Amino acid sequence: MAKLEGISQIEMIGFKSRNLDTVCFRGHAPLAHLAMISQADIFDQVSNPEGLQRDLSPKHASDAYEYVQKGADPSHPRAFPEVVLNIRNKKVLELEKIEISVEDPTLEIVRLRFDLTKLGSGVAVSRIDGNHRLFYAAGDDRRQPILTHVPFQIHIGLDREKERSLFVDINANQKGLNSSHLAIMQSKLTDEQKEIKDHLERWIANKLASDKDSPWYGLIHLGGSKKGSRTQGLNRIVNLISLQTGVKKLLTKSQYIHDFTDPYAQYRLINMYWHAVKNVFQNEWTKHKDHLILKNIGVLSLSILGGTIIDRCIPRNKVGVQDFEKYLQQAYGRFDWSKEATGDRAITGMSGNQAAMLIAGEMAAELSDEADELTIKQLQNKLLTGSSI
Repeated sequence: MAKLEGISQIEMIGFKSRNLDTVCFRGHAPLAHLAMISQADIFDQVSNPEGLQRDLSPKHASDAYEYVQKGADPSHPRAFPEVVLNIRNKKVLELEKIEISVEDPTLEIVRLRFDLTKLGSGVAVSRIDGNHRLFYAAGDDRRQPILTHVPFQIHIGLDREKERSLFVDINANQKGLNSSHLAIMQSKLTDEQKEIKDHLERWIANKLASDKDSPWYGLIHLGGSKKGSRTQGLNRIVNLISLQTGVKKLLTKSQYIHDFTDPYAQYRLINMYWHAVKNVFQNEWTKHKDHLILKNIGVLSLSILGGTIIDRCIPRNKVGVQDFEKYLQQAYGRFDWSKEATGDRAITGMSGNQAAMLIAGEMAAELSDEADELTIKQLQNKLLTGSSI
């Protein structure tokens, strides 16, 4: 494997085009060729304050390379958006108009001929958009050059301010895709057995959302529009990604759940645990608008606690809803989940992973297995006071 080298000239065909307020040339060319004719002008507040591009993420660039190299799959077509370039140094480019037989005065086809010997050490052709896609495209010691064609949009002679303006518009005006929407789209593209193997937490979360025997049925928003849910009179108050994160934390916290090698058994266990949560926290669950139990902090905290409770139940061969309820009832009074609560029992104002771990830990400290058995909190107090245990 080697970088594409020894080429002094690159040609590509494009057509003159208008894009809102700019005139550019559009077409398609090998990704490696677009990489060879262009450079990224990386912004650095000290060494390059007039630069444009963000610092490169090698992982992002590697992912883009692997996306192209994984090969075509008719059932999962791939596509890249346009690579957007700007010719800063016009000496590197020669334009040659191509005569065509089509009688269309608005259609102008040109040959763009790039002289690589004139690129120099600076940025002659700037990458406005597509730096991560281009970074490894020309190949290196471990990667083959990518000769697959992708679309381009090439501007000529934009000054720094206009170039910067396009960069900001392209990046700032993109609305980030809802993470729950992305998760459900990814799961739809994945075979179930592969989904179970590679993304067990996402598979379980999706089943909790779609299973009519799940306490979460009708409550999970999968991303996208909520209009359909509203017409059904459903208020989907929890995002899929929140539940998925919770499931992952439960699976990480629990040791014994992995002794069940069938994922359907693991799912049923988690489903029953959430039934127990709904039963014990019935008031908070039903009146969720007045409580934080179904907010992200509640989902995460009770998921972590679930891993602890499941690990207490499995060794005793007690894994029913009532078995989970027994432990949850012990921890129920530790915190007040009301949005109006104040004092040291209040959840209001707490958020994030650290807070969720703290809440779950405090609730777990209330647990004991037998009526006369000390709780973790009581044991801790004895250890701290030097009392005999």
